[in-house]
Amino acid sequence: MSLISHDNGGAASLTTNELPALLKQWMTLQDEMATLNAEVKQRRKTATVLKEMIMKIMVTHNLGQLNVSKGAVIRTTRETKESVTQDYLRKHCKEFFEGDATKADALLQFLNEHRGTKSVSTIRLVQTGDGGSQGSK
Repeated sequence: MSLISHDNGGAASLTTNELPALLKQWMTLQDEMATLNAEVKQRRKTATVLKEMIMKIMVTHNLGQLNVSKGAVIRTTRETKESVTQDYLRKHCKEFFEGDATKADALLQFLNEHRGTKSVSTIRLVQTGDGGSQGSK
């Protein structure tokens, strides 16, 4: 399997004659990654269940550390910040403006209108029912 350079300098020399081979290689990689991602997802679920069971036992028996052959499993607790969602912002802006929902909504609208945007281009494979090809839109 050949690999294509990641720099854009080689893109100018590519021709449409190379497109079928590139598409085939890309679609094969997409299929392989989908299979691997499904396996990783299942293993993460299993690992999460096992971790929760281990943590429950450690909390129940007040164990801070378990020595194992590879080292030690240590139970730690940390504080995390709440997500900054629209509801969170609305609630706390209203609180900041001492219950004035109009000012809170105006601030949220201002922030939303002035949020930066970025454009990201990508390609994706859309499966068709008949296995045929689709043209560009």
